[in-house]
Formats: sequence, C-alpha cells, structure tokens
Amino acid sequence: MRVAFAGAGRMARLHLHALRRVRTPHFVAAVCDTTDSAAREVAALAGAVAYTSLAELLREAQPSLVHVCTPAGTHYQPARQALLAGAHVYVEKPFVETQREARELLGLARDRGLLVCAGHQQVRDPAYRKLMARVPALGAVAQVDSHFAFRPVGMNPERAGPKALAAQLLDILPHPLYTLIAALEGTTADSSAIEVAAVVAAPTDLHAVIRANGAFGRLAVSLRARPVASTLSVFASGGMLTADFIRTSVVGAANAGTAPLEKAANPLVEGWQTAARGTAGVMRRILQGGDYPGLAELIGDFYVAVARGGPSPLAPDHLQRVTAIYEELAANVRGAAERAAVQRVTPNEPAAGAPLAAVTGARGFFGKEITRELARRGFRVRGITRSPDPEDPHVHEWRALDLGRPIPRDAFAGAAVVVHAAVDTAGGYDGHQRNTIDATRNVLRGMCAAGVSRLVYVSSLSVLRPPRTPWERQDERTPLAPPDARKFGSYAWGKTEAERVVAAEAASLGIETRVIRPAALVDWTNPEMPGLVGRRLFGSWHLGFGRPGLVFAVCEVGRAAAAVAWCAEQFAEAPAVVNLFDPAISTRRRLLDLIRSHGWRGRMVWLPIPVFALLVTTTRVVLSLVRLRLPSRLAVWSIFRPRRYDPALSTKLLEAAHREPVRAAPPRAAQLLW
Repeated sequence: MRVAFAGAGRMARLHLHALRRVRTPHFVAAVCDTTDSAAREVAALAGAVAYTSLAELLREAQPSLVHVCTPAGTHYQPARQALLAGAHVYVEKPFVETQREARELLGLARDRGLLVCAGHQQVRDPAYRKLMARVPALGAVAQVDSHFAFRPVGMNPERAGPKALAAQLLDILPHPLYTLIAALEGTTADSSAIEVAAVVAAPTDLHAVIRANGAFGRLAVSLRARPVASTLSVFASGGMLTADFIRTSVVGAANAGTAPLEKAANPLVEGWQTAARGTAGVMRRILQGGDYPGLAELIGDFYVAVARGGPSPLAPDHLQRVTAIYEELAANVRGAAERAAVQRVTPNEPAAGAPLAAVTGARGFFGKEITRELARRGFRVRGITRSPDPEDPHVHEWRALDLGRPIPRDAFAGAAVVVHAAVDTAGGYDGHQRNTIDATRNVLRGMCAAGVSRLVYVSSLSVLRPPRTPWERQDERTPLAPPDARKFGSYAWGKTEAERVVAAEAASLGIETRVIRPAALVDWTNPEMPGLVGRRLFGSWHLGFGRPGLVFAVCEVGRAAAAVAWCAEQFAEAPAVVNLFDPAISTRRRLLDLIRSHGWRGRMVWLPIPVFALLVTTTRVVLSLVRLRLPSRLAVWSIFRPRRYDPALSTKLLEAAHREPVRAAPPRAAQLLW
C-alpha cells in the first residue's frame, strides 16, 4: 500500500510513529507540506520523497492512501484532491467544518468506491472499548456524559482574546463530541434522532444537551475547569461506568446502588478501582510513550478495510452526524466570542510617523508583553507569527509567517528595529533546529533583504557555559556553552546555537545587534513555580530542587519586556549584551515569598540537586532499557545547579527602562550607563 502525507507537522509525526504498529503491508512514499524544510524533515524520517505541492505529489507518487494532517480547518481541500486522485483518505480531527463539506467528501468517496476515516482514535482507545463492551449489562441507558477539561499550551486564558480562546476550544471539541455521539449511537435504535437540544457557550466553555430518543447526552468542555480530564460516563438503569481516557481505565461498581450494602460499598469499590486501574493505565502510557491510545489501532483497522475492501471503521453516517453537530456547536462558540470581542477596548492608533517595530513571536508569553511595552512607548507594532491574534490590542498589523522558511522582504520592510523573540519552547532537537536556529538565520537574511539594520535579539541565560566553581560569578563576558550543548537540553542547545548565528552572521549582513538574555520569567498575575526551581507533585505540594537559600536568577515578565522595549527605543545607547535578571530576587526563598504574596498557595518539599539528578538519570536509563533504546545524554546536574551572576549591567538597564518616560528622547548621558 503506497501511503502519502499531506501536512508535516506534529500529527504527521505521531501518525508515522503509530504506523510502526500497523501490520498491513505499506510504505510511506511521499510527504507534502507548504514548508519545504518541514516536508523534508518528515520525509527523511519516513524514507520518502518530499513535496511542497499536493497536486504534484498525487500525480507523481500516485498513493493509494493519504493521511490529511494539515491544520484544523484546512482538511477539506486536500482530502478532496486525494479522493479525486483515487486515494483513500484518513483525515485528522475535526473531519471537516461543515455538513456541506462532509456530504461532498463522503459522496465523492462513495461514487468512486473509496474509503474515508477521521481521526476519532478514542473510539479505539482500550478504555472506550471496555466501557462499551460492558454497557449492555447495565440495562437501559438514560444518560451519557462527556467531560473534557484542558489546559491550553502556551496560552493564558486570563489574557488571551476571546476569539483566540474560542479557536482553542474548538480545536479540542471533536474528541469529547465524537465519543459522546458514538456512545449514543451504540445505545439507541434510531441514530438519526440524535440532535442538539440545548447549548450554552462562551469562548472558554461549552455545555450542550444532546437528545437521543429516550436517552440524553451531556457535553461539557472547558479551558478553565480543573483538574485536566477526559471522561465518558454511561448512566443506565442498572448502574454507571466511567471511561477515563487520560488514565486509560474504566471505573464503576456497575450496580443500581439502591441496596444498603451497595450504598456503603460502592465508594470503596470505585476508589480501589480508580487507584489500581488508574495507576496501571498511567504506567502503560509512560512505558509505551509517543503515541495516542487508539491511534495505531484505528489506523490499523482502516488499513485492513482498505486492503480487504471492507467498510471503513467509522461509518459515513457517523462522520456526517458528528460534523453536523460540530458545526452547530462551533457557531455558538464563535458567536459568543464575537460578542465578547465587541466589548473589548480598542487601543488608540499610534501617532503619524511613529517608528515601526517588527516583533517575531508576538503572540507568545514574552512576545505579548514586549508588544505592550513597545506600543506604550509610541511604536507602531507589526507582529510576526504563524497564527496571528487580531484581538491583541497592542499589535497594529500582523504577518502570518513560518520563520523556519525564507522570509519575504515585505515582512520587515519599513521597520526601524526588529525584536526577535520567537522560539520553540517545547519541541525536541529537530524542532529547535528549525524554529530557533534556522529561524534566527532566516530573520537575519530577511532583515538584510529589507534593509533593516537594527536587531534586538532575545536570547536566554541558559546559553552560558556552566560555572567552573560554585563561587564563580558569570557576567556578559562569560563564553557561550560549548558546541556539545545538546546535553543541556533542547531549549538551551537551540538558544545557544541561535546566538552563535547572530554573533557570526549579523555584522557581515550589515546588522547591528543588542542581545538580551532573560532569566526565568514569572508573571505575578498568574504565579507559577519556574521549572528550574520546582515542579508540582500533587495538589498544593511541590518538589523543590536544592534548598531555599540557593541563589536563583529570575525576572518579572513585565519588567523584562520593558527592558527589551527600552533597548529597541534607545538602541544606540543600549548595551551590546546583557544578562537580564532582577537582583532584588536573589534566592529561591525570596522568589517563594513574592509569588506567595501574589496568591500562590503551594507547599515545598526540597530535594538536593545531586539526588534529583541521580534519580532522573536512573529513571531515564530504566525507561530506555524497557523501550530498548539508548537514552540521549542529559547533564541534569549542570542544568539545575545554582549560578551566580554579576548584577551591575542588569540593574542599570532595569532602572533605565523603569524611569524612562514614554516617547522620551534618549538622555544625553545615557551612553555612560554602559
């Protein structure tokens, strides 16, 4: 079976990983993505040919099956192209956005004798299968509840705009929706009677009641509710069962709970099941790693159906029904977001002739604060990111760009200064190579092409080589980590190599640079423990690394953003390099006191860093042996050990940024600060 991929993002990589467990003979012949480097990376993993045109791929590679892994909302066209070319299609969730699109694709597949499957992998999750296998024994089903609580990655629900929040909510909606619909289809004689009875929607929350003959489904999806959860509960005349998709377990006493003994014993039975089965499910996921439960199973079933000429594992009626209800619910969520957006305050336009600052990563945690400070100082701000946020009141124009590929000249045209704050914060080494190192090189070349000569580059304190002695005080002259910085983690390696690119190439392109290396950033409006200080264990309990008196470098995100904006405004007087941290927060104890004063209620259990490093290293070795893979080298002690920094330059910069009046001219003696 000749397989091709349309889209080469994270989901494509997960599909490739899942294909290792698919037994139907197949090989990946081609990968397509509009970003050439992304296509080549995934194609290299698959041993396939890379394309940037799907039409060209379909014509030359002639696949018999295509995985559509493009971003949500862009599935219809590539799926249609693949069907017209005679290929079966597996489409990531959401299948498509509208009933019309679903009818056309399913009709096209029917007419051409092709199969269509959507990324509804939770219906092949072991927990879902166990639940549905036990449902008939419960008796007549009265109610099915689907609950999904999610924490958006890289997004603060308190600060993000309503449309951005709604987009995130709709991105996760398909999972709890299709499991609910599939369960109702399995418990009612007439699936055509499934319909929406009531909806209450907001940009961050959705509650709906689904009517299915004599049964009802209740859907609850939230970006705010905690704990993070994904469950499906079936209530019937003979009892209740719950499938937990996070722990891959099924819990429930499965009795009516009316007898005195049942009332007393059921909580004990369910508690024991939750502890035992939940723990076993989590351990299985840790050991298997890198795959969504049910993904390989659903793809495998689809491949078998294609190879044997059987029906798709997901019936066309199911896909049509889920799409129809999704379209109705999505309209309610988008309507709520539109109403909320109208109520937001629109900022004043900058003055005529205001200087233009182009900011990469303008939608990120730090980038949003930088744009706020730049706008406050009178700049016109152009945000550059993959997914623009038109609701951001401090960005006056947007450019939707992938910095991992060459940047068009107009992206930086007219800019007085570029602030390069984009970075890959969670990816592996491949992601940091593309989105941090290659992106920085592309920014420099794009600036040169546009004739922009001033760059404020946001680096990180993690780029400095580890201290040679416990008492060494590092400053702006401390060299970068050596080329083998991979052992310090993908983030530190990516930032280190990206700063090397700036140092090696900027001057030859006629670009002046100011390099700012922020320490760990904290947000007093949403206080959380920095990862290098501690991690949450359970409830309010946190595991702290080291002891309270150890030194630690940190800076409040607003103050750090003000320093970046000051350097952009006062570029000629700004320092060439600065290690940016707040000298007033010098130890872990002082940081804890401050975040507690802003509402943090955690409790700390401190573990010596050498002991922690030994435990992490041992755990990685054991997991690698279980998975039959050698662990990559990771210098845990060097990453977490305390470092001391010379505060002189950082103190002066933070003071200058704090006292500098908005739109003020550079002070005559400013250069004496440095």
